[in-house]
Amino acid sequence: MQTTVNLPDPLFQKSEALAASRGTTVEQLIVEAVRKEVQGNLGSGPSDTYCGREVELPIIRSKQPGTLDLSHFDFDDLLA
Repeated sequence: MQTTVNLPDPLFQKSEALAASRGTTVEQLIVEAVRKEVQGNLGSGPSDTYCGREVELPIIRSKQPGTLDLSHFDFDDLLA
């Protein structure tokens, strides 16, 4: 189906540059972006998918968000 989309000039120019760097067209870039968005929203909710399976993502709370230091965490304990 053919449709018309109005993009702001700066966004269109960036889209042209990105498409050119990937060796594709702006049309193909837009189609792929819409496809990813539609597929991503079909299963949206509190969980995510991994290899087609639904999984619950853990929430790690921090007193200072964005500063969680795991440099001394022993990840081998998770496998034991």
